[in-house]
Amino acid sequence: MTRFYAKSLSLIVAAGLVGCSGQDAEQPADVDAATKSLMIAEVQTQAQIYWNAVQFISDENGLREIVPETDADWERTAEAARQLRSLGEELKRPAYAAGRGSDWQQFSQGLVDVAEKTEAAALSRDPHQVLEAGGVLYNVCSACHEHYMELPAGLSPNAPEAGDAQ
Repeated sequence: MTRFYAKSLSLIVAAGLVGCSGQDAEQPADVDAATKSLMIAEVQTQAQIYWNAVQFISDENGLREIVPETDADWERTAEAARQLRSLGEELKRPAYAAGRGSDWQQFSQGLVDVAEKTEAAALSRDPHQVLEAGGVLYNVCSACHEHYMELPAGLSPNAPEAGDAQ
């Protein structure tokens, strides 16, 4: 599962760096640019902070666990979740939603909703809850990216490569 999770996270980064493809023909270029900028600079950054907080890694060196160790580490994780909630609200504004369908509002609200769950998980200080909430966050991001972002050829956020543990 860990290698799949790590590859999944790298796919999110790749998706964030690729231009939008699912937009309407009437989509203003400045809305596209603003959205892409916000996604890369803010949403991706906060999601990575959250995802990196708790990791269970199985590799050639064996098993290891990365978890927040200090109050400040746990607060940074919770703050990333709060920022994601705020960014989800921001994405619903006309500056980002112009020319997009009602599904854009649903995807944005999905980010708000999952961010509330990720914050609760971080505040619980339970690494398993943080990891589980991070998986749900990934699924919400992937659903939006499937509709609004084109991945490089051969990559899919939902298909692990052959041989990956799940």
